[in-house]
Amino acid sequence: MMQTYAAAQVSFVFLPEVQGRTLDGLFQVRIAGPASERFMARLQVTVTVPREGKVVTIKTKPFEVRPGVNPLPAGLISGAGINFGNGKIATICRQSGYFTEGDYEYCFELLGEANHGGESLGTQCFDYYLQPFSPLLLTSPADEDDICDKRPSFYWQPLLPAIPGLQYRLLLVELKPGQAKTEALRYNFPVINQQYINLPMLFFPPSAKALEEGREYVWQVTAYKEQLILANSEIWTFKVNCTDSSKPFVPESFRNIEDLVKGNFYVARGRLLFAVHNIYDKADLQYNITCITKPEQVVKKLPTIKLERGNNHVIIDLTDNKSFTDGYYYQLSVRLPDGESYQLRFLYKNEVE
Repeated sequence: MMQTYAAAQVSFVFLPEVQGRTLDGLFQVRIAGPASERFMARLQVTVTVPREGKVVTIKTKPFEVRPGVNPLPAGLISGAGINFGNGKIATICRQSGYFTEGDYEYCFELLGEANHGGESLGTQCFDYYLQPFSPLLLTSPADEDDICDKRPSFYWQPLLPAIPGLQYRLLLVELKPGQAKTEALRYNFPVINQQYINLPMLFFPPSAKALEEGREYVWQVTAYKEQLILANSEIWTFKVNCTDSSKPFVPESFRNIEDLVKGNFYVARGRLLFAVHNIYDKADLQYNITCITKPEQVVKKLPTIKLERGNNHVIIDLTDNKSFTDGYYYQLSVRLPDGESYQLRFLYKNEVE
């Protein structure tokens, strides 16, 4: 939870959940100056943690503060004096430029120059518990997959922890023979270049041209807030191939629960399918499911799953359970007879393949 307190003639606009993750991000603070005065000033930034003390102190060269809200001048960081503390967090920050997980206090002070004679013109501090972002993982269409749908929907893992105002951008382009994926994303004309996506999914835009048989495509998702990029996904490819559409449909494969957890995301189309190995005698599978989208929603009436000794293909049918809402996110927690526990986040879709 973020707290902020201030005293002074000026105030600071700072988003610690976004800008407080890196040293460079500290310089994205904006200064709200007096309504009718221009003056020269220096900025001092101090970042501390409760038990370790000072992580870093930054003092800039003088710059002009104008009436209204001021971004810091470009290049101000290059001439700034930066002094790090002696603790572990400070050492990591000095080496990488990133702040690790922890409870931080970010304090900004504006010191006047010339007519203001070095006096403090404003101090404002922000308290925030910083958590690292989860990887931004694509889920569907799968990497290097062949699909027959020429207007597919796209799914990816939501960026966590959730940031108010976070949005996604999805870029899809055709991949030419022999072309590198990054080159294709940079130079090829986009089939889809969709911004302002609020959910970790995108239905194929009605205005976009349908994909073409035999063509290969590459896609990537970016998470951002305002103009600041928070994370980029990997770059995945897929090919539109309907030549084998006459073959009977093969249900979704039973992947090992350990492999699913590594990806830590899953799209459950009416049911959960996974494989586990039980080295003990027959037993009931110990599991529960909680709702991430609405934590207050209680999931009830889950079916009893019997485990045999050896390999087990587990099917948890969710289609008739009113606890599940199409498009909501859930977490499956499983405890196997050998004591191993696994947690799998999944998106529920009210459709069975």
